[in-house]
Amino acid sequence: MASNTRLIKYLILALMAGIAVWQIAAGNSPFGTGLLIGIIIAAGSVEIKQRRISELQRKGLNPYDERAWSLAGMAAYGSIRIYAISLALIILAGSIWGPQIKVNPYNLLGLCLCALLGLYVGSYYYYNQKF
Repeated sequence: MASNTRLIKYLILALMAGIAVWQIAAGNSPFGTGLLIGIIIAAGSVEIKQRRISELQRKGLNPYDERAWSLAGMAAYGSIRIYAISLALIILAGSIWGPQIKVNPYNLLGLCLCALLGLYVGSYYYYNQKF
């Protein structure tokens, strides 16, 4: 089971690397380069996480204990609340005082996703240090 999941992760990363190389070859080198750098970072983090899990399992510990699930749940709940409230305030302020500008929805969705994931990671580490 674990090897199948790992294989799927690396196949997805390989597919994305193919898209990145295709974008670089098509002339969209900033996007392709950024995607390729992100893939390299993601592959490194997957490998580090897998080594950590294997090390914990060799020691006889369960890497998926209740504490980890509890921290992940608190981090998800906290980051979604912070994100939703701050996004609502930004939209409210922008609709009142902001100029009418055109925004590429794909770029905006990417920025929103990046902010949400950053909040989740920060919340997870916050709760991990707190508890």
